[in-house]
Amino acid sequence: MENYGKVIWQSCGRTDPGKKRQHNQDAMLNKPGSGLWVVADGMGGHQSGEVASRWVVDGLAELEDNGTLNERIEKLSGRLIKINTDLCAYADGMGKGCIIGTTVVALLAKGLQAAVVWAGDSRLYRYRQGQLQQLSRDHSLLNELVQSGMNEDMAGQLTGANVITKAVGGQDKLELDIIRFDAECGDRYLLCSDGLDKELSDDEIAGLMGAEEYRHIADKLMDTALSRDGSDNITVIVCEVAAGAVSGREYY
Repeated sequence: MENYGKVIWQSCGRTDPGKKRQHNQDAMLNKPGSGLWVVADGMGGHQSGEVASRWVVDGLAELEDNGTLNERIEKLSGRLIKINTDLCAYADGMGKGCIIGTTVVALLAKGLQAAVVWAGDSRLYRYRQGQLQQLSRDHSLLNELVQSGMNEDMAGQLTGANVITKAVGGQDKLELDIIRFDAECGDRYLLCSDGLDKELSDDEIAGLMGAEEYRHIADKLMDTALSRDGSDNITVIVCEVAAGAVSGREYY
C-alpha cells in the first residue's frame, strides 16, 4: 500500500462571463476531496462553446477517484479522448466547417503526487516559496513562434497568433500533454482560463497568490481582472496543499 501521509488539498474557485460577453463559455470542476480540478474554455460560438466545456466538466466529474495516480491519469485521458470523438461527431452533424471545441487543463492529485493534463491555452501555475511558475505550456501559434525564437511582442502582432493549436473537439485525434510532479506542503496552484492572463501579468498573479489566506485569492484575482478590460470569460481555481486532517478533504 502506498503511503503518502495525511495531506489536505483545499481550494476555491470563481467563474465570470466578464464585462463584455453575455454568455460564459468557461466551465470548471472543483473537487478537493477527490483531488481533481478542471478548467475548460469553450470555443465555436457561445452555444457551441458552452456545450463543449460543459461536456468536458460533466464527463470528468463522473470519474471515480480511486486507484493510483497513473491509473487516474489514464482514466481521465481516456474520457477526454472519448469526449473529443463525440464533439467532432456532434460538429459534423451541424454542418461542414463547424467546430465545437474547448481547451482543458486538469490537475490531479494523490497525496503529494500530482499531474497536469491539458490541451489548449488554459493554464496551471504553481506558487512555491514566493515564486510563480507556469507548469503547462500554451498550445497556441503565439507560443510556437516564441519557442522558435521570435520576439513575443512581434509574434503577438501577427494575424492569427492567438489561434489555439490543440483543443478537445478541435481535431479528429486528440493528443494531450501530461506532466507528473511532486507537490509540497505550502504549495499553491492556480488553474485559469486565458481570460485571466489577458488582464494580469505573471508578476501581478504572483503578488496576489502570496496572500495570507488562500480563500481570498480567487476573489482577488477575479476582482482585479474585472477592474481591467474584462473582455473575455474568466475562470480561476486556487488550490493549497497543507499537512493535517480536514474531514471530507483528506485522502491518502
